[in-house]
Amino acid sequence: MPHTPIHIATKKKPLRKSDLHPYTNLDRVVLVVSVIYPFSALPQAIAVFSGRTEGVAALSWMFFLVCASLFFVYGVRRQVVPMVISNSIWVLMDALVLIGLFIHSGSFSWL
Repeated sequence: MPHTPIHIATKKKPLRKSDLHPYTNLDRVVLVVSVIYPFSALPQAIAVFSGRTEGVAALSWMFFLVCASLFFVYGVRRQVVPMVISNSIWVLMDALVLIGLFIHSGSFSWL
């Protein structure tokens, strides 16, 4: 194959250690928040498992679960660590709320 200027310019070069950037303070903050933020759903999960299901819409939590699952898969494929961590916890939290709804809701409400 001839090595034209275009071919040479588009050829991928291997990464060197100096090309990799260390974590910045913002990266560290985002990593911490990606772990803490999903636990904001914990009070809802506790309430549902305590039998307080009034006003909790299963359809919304199913949508949240599907979205978190898609973002998790995307994060894994793109190797975005905060996205993987955050959305794996979101999947767990959303699933907990839905399981609690299925177990404790006398008259299951989709909306």
